[in-house]
Amino acid sequence: MRKEYGVALRELFTEGLTHACPQFTLVKKHSALAGFPGERTYCWRFSETIFLWVVLIPDGKREAFFVEVGWSRKGRFPQLTIRPSLARPPDAGSEDEYLCRLGELSRGNDFGWVVEELRLGATQKEMMAYITAQTQPISPEVARARVLPLVEEALRELVQHGLSFLNRHAQPCPPGNALQAARP
Repeated sequence: MRKEYGVALRELFTEGLTHACPQFTLVKKHSALAGFPGERTYCWRFSETIFLWVVLIPDGKREAFFVEVGWSRKGRFPQLTIRPSLARPPDAGSEDEYLCRLGELSRGNDFGWVVEELRLGATQKEMMAYITAQTQPISPEVARARVLPLVEEALRELVQHGLSFLNRHAQPCPPGNALQAARP
């Protein structure tokens, strides 16, 4: 993801998540155990041992991003051999540590939000124009304007699908807990 989009994405997502789900706070100190470089991790310490996570993942090769949600019942960032987790979301409840793509929950597939996309079947001339355009700087205002609707959509899906998923699977969660109250 180009720098201008990455800056806008991180700022807008953090602002939006703080407003929509204030229980999640940005983990400021980067650690190999709290995501990969370029990612932003947000944690809700639900209890002494249950940590709920939202991970913002800018795509390193395209003008796109992904969001992952999950938990650790071990009081840490999920230490997984592969991300997202291999277990499908409906089968995840028994996992001690788990992360899945938000798109899997909201759309049923490994969906990512795309800021700029080269259409399939593009001609060589179109591909070259696309690549050239990506090397040209864009203003912060243009980057924010292009990224904002995608961040808003991702946050709506997080509130609607991600929080209900965490509510169902991040046990022990008593009925009527704070996760349900977090929904707008």
